[in-house]
Amino acid sequence: MIDILFVVLCILIMWPMLFSVPILYGSSSKETSISETLTMTSVGLFTAFMAWMLFGYVLTFGIESSFFSSIDSYFSNLQQGDGPVILNMVLQACFFLYAAGMFIGTLIHKVDWKFFTVFIPIWLFVVYVPIAFSFWNTNGFLSQLGALDFSGGLVVHITAGVTSLLLAHQFTGDPLEVQERSSDLPVNYIATTLICFGWFGFNLGPLGTVNELTGLVILNTILAIIGGSSGYLLLQWKSVVSEDLLTGMMVGLVTSTALVGYASPLAVLFTSIISGLITCYYRNQSLINDPVDSFILNGIGGIIGTFGLMLFANPIFTPNGQTGLVSGGNLTNFPLIELLGLTFTLLISLIGAQFSISLTKLILFRKKEIVYEN
Repeated sequence: MIDILFVVLCILIMWPMLFSVPILYGSSSKETSISETLTMTSVGLFTAFMAWMLFGYVLTFGIESSFFSSIDSYFSNLQQGDGPVILNMVLQACFFLYAAGMFIGTLIHKVDWKFFTVFIPIWLFVVYVPIAFSFWNTNGFLSQLGALDFSGGLVVHITAGVTSLLLAHQFTGDPLEVQERSSDLPVNYIATTLICFGWFGFNLGPLGTVNELTGLVILNTILAIIGGSSGYLLLQWKSVVSEDLLTGMMVGLVTSTALVGYASPLAVLFTSIISGLITCYYRNQSLINDPVDSFILNGIGGIIGTFGLMLFANPIFTPNGQTGLVSGGNLTNFPLIELLGLTFTLLISLIGAQFSISLTKLILFRKKEIVYEN
């Protein structure tokens, strides 16, 4: 049974986080494109919420005795104002909206907002639902094997990152339009601070209530912020700028999500620093046409966090005593199971995202709704 007040607080601090993402995108857009960027991102997030409410949630979490009885029960609960069901649906919607927000940024100035009204529901159905069900529904095969993903390192961030990689390669846009202006640093700092604050709800939400892991999750979230920034600071120490630290903060938070409630503070700090170093290096070298570096931050950050979980999962904190290679001191089955989960996530994300792109193009190109065809 969820703690209603706890879940409400998590939702309320996550919601400003979600809509700080359009602010970040708008602050680095050309002056003439800010309205377009804000519109595109907001419409994408609204579409994501409606798709999640109408079919995403029930397909991911609502399986009961039969498929149709689950749907009937779910919509009856919504109509009757069932508090716990509605709140859990909205809480889980926040995770999905964040995933959508990440790959939306990849297509700034490249497509019209209408693209996301078609692409996001398809992507939800073929990518997010199968992966989220496998990890987070007790009937999912990865869940039954003992695979873990505390608050979305695989389900949210790797799926979004891989999708961004495919979108970046297939939608180049008009080079004159894709060119960005210098970011408004005070606005970016405020927006990033709101995202960091909202991330406490992001990482605490899966607990469902205040319990013995609450303090651990809060501390690990703080250390992830510091660790990710430290990685960027170490690599950029000769010429560090505020944008590096802000990006490092985001990388640390992304990295934390797979293991934040399953590993010790020092393990999370170490993993976040390593993630900051690696993602900073690849960000400096990257030729990917992605204005928000979603694949590097979300994809690579999520993968590093997953490997951190394989190494440092601590049986003191994990639900069924799952143990990482370092924490256990000897070989265990859990790292192999988690590696299977990572492989499954990458495959479904690649295949499903490509299918979603192709189907969306088929639908919209006929109507010539996309701004820049490739």
